[in-house]
Amino acid sequence: MKILYAIATLALLSTSAQAWQIVERCTHSKFHGRVCTTSYLDDPARNPAQELEDERAKRASIEKWEAYCKPRRTYDDEGVVRLQYARRGCEFGRSE
Repeated sequence: MKILYAIATLALLSTSAQAWQIVERCTHSKFHGRVCTTSYLDDPARNPAQELEDERAKRASIEKWEAYCKPRRTYDDEGVVRLQYARRGCEFGRSE
């Protein structure tokens, strides 16, 4: 019966909208044997201002790369999209 409760609890935890990080630490003592503790860590709180700043920095980096490399979309004989660049090394992420 305990196994069913454990499975039900794990199912509820895995389907919830909130993410969990499970940390299990085990120690061994000659007097107490193996002792394990389990803790659940919540995800860190979101910081919308930092996320907005990160998004702006990412967009600026992409724009800088596009201005330097000038990617152009072409199609090969089999219809696969290929990118051609104005400068060498851009296929490896080079931006200057």
